[in-house]
Amino acid sequence: MPDAAQSPRPVPEPEHALIAPGAEFDGLLVLHGPARVEGRLRGEIVGTKLWVGRSASLDARIAVDELVVSGAIAGSVRVRGRALLRATARVTADLEARSLALEEGSVLDGACRTGAAGDPARNR
Repeated sequence: MPDAAQSPRPVPEPEHALIAPGAEFDGLLVLHGPARVEGRLRGEIVGTKLWVGRSASLDARIAVDELVVSGAIAGSVRVRGRALLRATARVTADLEARSLALEEGSVLDGACRTGAAGDPARNR
């Protein structure tokens, strides 16, 4: 039986969006905790846990610890941990992640690397 102290608990999705539906942001977004984007973002995102909502459209270079996508991303994506593309996700990007899960219906168009080869820390 796995030790409960060693099993990471899933972080619940933030209730409030950092970038709300209808809002737009251009530039560098640095996350110091879990965040959700529902609007449009162009630029760069670095940080911890990011949820990309169904109404979100990102054209960005992304480097985060964990990623859950329900909306659209174009650009490049590097995930130090797990990336999950929900059924409504539309990702047109080169994606590197330690692990990747795709729900049926999700779209990933671009180069993809997972596992140790996809570990951004090893590629520095």
